[in-house]
Amino acid sequence: MFQKRFQFDPETIRFVRVRRSPKARILLILLFLSLSSVTAILIYHLTVNLGINPKVTKLSLQNTELIYRYQQLNNRMNDYDGFLEEYQYVDDSIYRCILEQEPLPDYIRQPGLGGSYQYVYLEGFINSELMINTSTRADYLTLRLEMQLKSFDDLASKALEKRDLLNRKPSIQPVALGDPYWLTSVFGSRIDPVTKIYTSHYGLDFAGAVETNIYATGDGIVEYIKISSGGYGKEVVINHGFGYSTRYAHLNKIFVRKGQEIKRGQVVGLLGNSGKSTGPHLHYEVRFMNKPLNPYYFYSDDLTPEEYRKIISLPDRVDN
Repeated sequence: MFQKRFQFDPETIRFVRVRRSPKARILLILLFLSLSSVTAILIYHLTVNLGINPKVTKLSLQNTELIYRYQQLNNRMNDYDGFLEEYQYVDDSIYRCILEQEPLPDYIRQPGLGGSYQYVYLEGFINSELMINTSTRADYLTLRLEMQLKSFDDLASKALEKRDLLNRKPSIQPVALGDPYWLTSVFGSRIDPVTKIYTSHYGLDFAGAVETNIYATGDGIVEYIKISSGGYGKEVVINHGFGYSTRYAHLNKIFVRKGQEIKRGQVVGLLGNSGKSTGPHLHYEVRFMNKPLNPYYFYSDDLTPEEYRKIISLPDRVDN
């Protein structure tokens, strides 16, 4: 503990060890203990006041790590904000445009949060401001994400509805483009070929060879079948839903039954000359909410025969 001391003896001309007295030894021990105590007290005050206490140091490191994690979380939320803005743009400018839906207004896309009281539990900490701001951002981002998810769900539902509408809405002509036919009467006012009276004609007349296939122009359910010697003769009415219906009249044969589900391109019957008719033809009508519409606007006349054949041969289109 103590260094050994030597003293030069001129008589013997050599160094001799100096022996301390017991008192001197005690005084040295007391001095050492005193200095140790003072040093310990100084270290204690330094660690407490300057934060060098091991426990405080650990907490300080944890606090630094916590701040870092909050900063990282805010950086991630910045990225998520960017992603969300892209989703909102695609939602409003593309999906809603295709599905003919209005863009969501700002008051829906920018939902409000509750008062600041909901973050009272985060007050009183060294980094309360950082914690409250981050929590507010996270909650606000969560609300916006939930709103965007709901919007996508609504659009998905609309897309399915739109797909169903597109399948059901009359969109091809009832006579195949590859078959020989010609239009004998168009939609609008005309002189009736039988009565010679000026009347309204609510459809198109396709003249052609007897027993030419007549195709359903959209998905639907057979709502009405009638066979008579006058009027429309043998006729079929298909309800396509969404307010649309079609009529196929003056048929030679009928291949469907009332209540039957029909697919676009399915043969419903054969062209004929039944009922009040001056020659083999199909009378074809399109109605919306029972109001007659010009069928010409419900099919494309620029299809090639090959394109038409592809349409009526799509999966699930089964001829009877």
